[in-house]
Amino acid sequence: MAFYSGLSGQLYLGSTKIGKVQNWSLNVTQAVLETTCLEDTDRTLINGVRSATGGCRVFYHSDGTATNFITNLIKTGGTSAEDGVATQSDVVTFKLHVDSSKFIQVYAWITGVSMSMAVGEVFAIDVTFEVTGQAISSNL
Repeated sequence: MAFYSGLSGQLYLGSTKIGKVQNWSLNVTQAVLETTCLEDTDRTLINGVRSATGGCRVFYHSDGTATNFITNLIKTGGTSAEDGVATQSDVVTFKLHVDSSKFIQVYAWITGVSMSMAVGEVFAIDVTFEVTGQAISSNL
């Protein structure tokens, strides 16, 4: 039985492999709905809505793949600061690889991009996203 490590992980945004990823995460939750009635002695539940969120840390590198995150969330446009009109963000496809053959692929909205730069550290971009709909495919 083999273990997997971050050394084997990969992250794709659409069909583009993001080159300098420090980490990625995917969190899935299942809501439950209570169906307990008066006079029941035990609580009963049924499944509710599933949701998934995730995030990753990408090092900004001269290969340009990290800019895909930034340009998907930070849109430009409009003719003045007052008109508030810019291009809308798009749903993106994330393919989160555990190794070269094991992955999960989802549609997601990028909900946050945070950039940080400090002395003695590499310029990094933290990205958060929320999955929309079910997973496209999975081979975990």
